[in-house]
Amino acid sequence: MLYAKLNEDGDIIDVATSQSEEYGLLVAPNEPSVAKILEKKFTANDNKNTQEMLTNSDSDMMRVLEDLIDLLSEKRIIQFTELPTAAQKKLLSRKWVRGVHNSQDEDLISDRDSLTDPDGDSFI
Repeated sequence: MLYAKLNEDGDIIDVATSQSEEYGLLVAPNEPSVAKILEKKFTANDNKNTQEMLTNSDSDMMRVLEDLIDLLSEKRIIQFTELPTAAQKKLLSRKWVRGVHNSQDEDLISDRDSLTDPDGDSFI
C-alpha cells in the first residue's frame, strides 16, 4: 500500500509505504504520477530506498499473514495445530507480544497455561 503526500494544488509530490498526517491519500503504484515518483526513488538511491520499502512491507505482510491464519482458523478451514510447531510458537509469541504492546494482554496472560505444546514446551 502506498500513501501520497500532496502539495497545495493537490498534486502528488511524494509517496510512502505507511500512512501519516502528511501521507494520507491511498494511491495505486501504477498511477502515472506515482510511478514517476517511485522510479525517481529507486534510481536516486537504489539500495537505501528499496530496502526501507521492503522492510516496511515485510512487517505489514507479516501482520496480513497472521490475520489470514487467524481468519482461516476461525472459519475452521485450517486447524492451528496443523501448522508446524515452530510456526505455532512464532505466531503465538507475536500475538502475545502484540497484546502486551497494545495493553490488551489480559486474555493472553490468563491463557498462559494453554501456551504450551503437548510435551509441555512453552510456545514463547
